[in-house]
Amino acid sequence: MTVKLSSDFIEALALMPRGAGVNDDVLKSSSPSPRNTVKIVAAMWTCGWLVFGLISIICLNGRSKAGRWVPEWYLDYSSMRWAKLGVMGWWICVLLFWPIIWLIVLFGVTGRAIKKRFAKWRESKKEREMADVIV
Repeated sequence: MTVKLSSDFIEALALMPRGAGVNDDVLKSSSPSPRNTVKIVAAMWTCGWLVFGLISIICLNGRSKAGRWVPEWYLDYSSMRWAKLGVMGWWICVLLFWPIIWLIVLFGVTGRAIKKRFAKWRESKKEREMADVIV
């Protein structure tokens, strides 16, 4: 079964030159060459990376008073040029390094949860000891 995809967007994602030879059409081939497969995978990987980067920007700034696209510290600086450059740098860093950022967030959330459980356990242990002393 052959699937025909003739969208300009998909051709652009496949990094195909327009007007290529007959046997070089990635989208019409039922078994693309390894080189063309790598091109398609690289393009889709890049798109996925950027989409998750945008999702990360929205999630990290989700509680901000300035909206979902701007960090909260930006409100303190009345649209100064260096603050705008800082926001652009923030976006670029999040787009590029979102896996590292999410690992740090995951470790922080896990650490706080463990600390909270440990504190509850110590508190309940103290209450049991106090109850034993009173009785």
